[in-house]
Amino acid sequence: MNNLNSYWKPFNRADNPSILEVVSGQGVNLYDKDGKKYFDGYSGLWNMPYGYDDEDIKNAIIDQLNTLPYVNPITINYPKIEELSQLLCRILHKDIDKIIYTCSGSESNEVAIKLARKYSALKGSSRKAIGVVENSYHGSYYGSMSASTYEGKLREGYGPMLSGFVSLPMPFTRDFKIDEFSTECKEKIVSRLNEELAVLKDHLCAIIIEPIIASGGIIPLFDEYIRALYEVCQDNDILFVCDEVATGFGRTGELFCFQHFNIKPDIITLSKGINNGYLPLGATCVTKKVVQQFINNKEIIFHLSTQNGNPLSVAAALANINKMLQDNTLEKVRENSAFISKTIKNDLCKFNSIFDIRCFGMMFAIDIVDENDKPIPKEKLSELMQRIYSLGCIMGSAYVEGITSAILVLPPFIATKGDIKKLSKIISKAIIEVNLF
Repeated sequence: MNNLNSYWKPFNRADNPSILEVVSGQGVNLYDKDGKKYFDGYSGLWNMPYGYDDEDIKNAIIDQLNTLPYVNPITINYPKIEELSQLLCRILHKDIDKIIYTCSGSESNEVAIKLARKYSALKGSSRKAIGVVENSYHGSYYGSMSASTYEGKLREGYGPMLSGFVSLPMPFTRDFKIDEFSTECKEKIVSRLNEELAVLKDHLCAIIIEPIIASGGIIPLFDEYIRALYEVCQDNDILFVCDEVATGFGRTGELFCFQHFNIKPDIITLSKGINNGYLPLGATCVTKKVVQQFINNKEIIFHLSTQNGNPLSVAAALANINKMLQDNTLEKVRENSAFISKTIKNDLCKFNSIFDIRCFGMMFAIDIVDENDKPIPKEKLSELMQRIYSLGCIMGSAYVEGITSAILVLPPFIATKGDIKKLSKIISKAIIEVNLF
């Protein structure tokens, strides 16, 4: 009889011990069995903007549970799913026509991949290739995993992967901090991108982007880069797919990140912040031109998970989104973003080990380097993260060899200034205690 527990955590070895075991949550805090409090600076897994005990969302779930806890998604409709669908169409953009529900971001991107290739086939095209940006993460199902290049080594042995994905150059260099990219630097990156697109455009049925490379280190795609991708899609009837799983629902200071760029994606994938993380839900949002191809050809959408559009999940989403729209949430995110950025930069500017602090809305990466200005080793980053946990704060990390070694901070929208000051002081203390100053 071994002493391992029976739960095998996602993205963990089977023999990895738990860093932390909690028994309850309240507001922005988690508590272990001894009553120790931990500020959750990671919003669960980026999906809990309103924390652990929002009464509006909990009551919506309870009411729905007492009314209608489940329906067969193939044959039965119900009022709240139509209400949520119309709400999403309204807050996305005017060309969004249909919402396909999923149980996760991985599944949302899986549906997008299917739609892109089927749309191409329905037009009579042989184009099947899909462009993805280097170091992106789109999920862990076979299609979405095949579309991801983040943590590429961890995919080895699971193949064969789904074929037909081509990598596009990531708009990032370690020669500059992200907000110091010169016009010349951006032009070089876009020029290289355009050269590759000129070769690929006749083979591509879609391009999928994370507007901010999230798991890979909070690396925003700058405006000129996104415009180059969008324009080649517009000019060549290539579907432009925006993966808003991490960035959707206010995280960047707009309801959706694409709204910063004055573009209208053909497909938008959602999950995480859609219902404050209380129940599994995602969505793949589709424009009229894609829907019309299916209608013209009398085709179904070949996709199903038994819990797609579960009434409890949908009720939670309606309560969550209406709360965002009614509570001036976006303005609060922008104000919090400025305060968090200023606080962290003021506290960490004394450390030579801080290469950059990347910020987009309430998404932060603290990029840490060694004495040779190289990203610190994965083992050292892990040691730092464990120290942060022990000091009473939960955050995440991103390690991409040769690109970044970073602490990731994505706090709940309801975090107070006191919470943020505590978080920042803990990061400073942990950096000193593991000798990274």
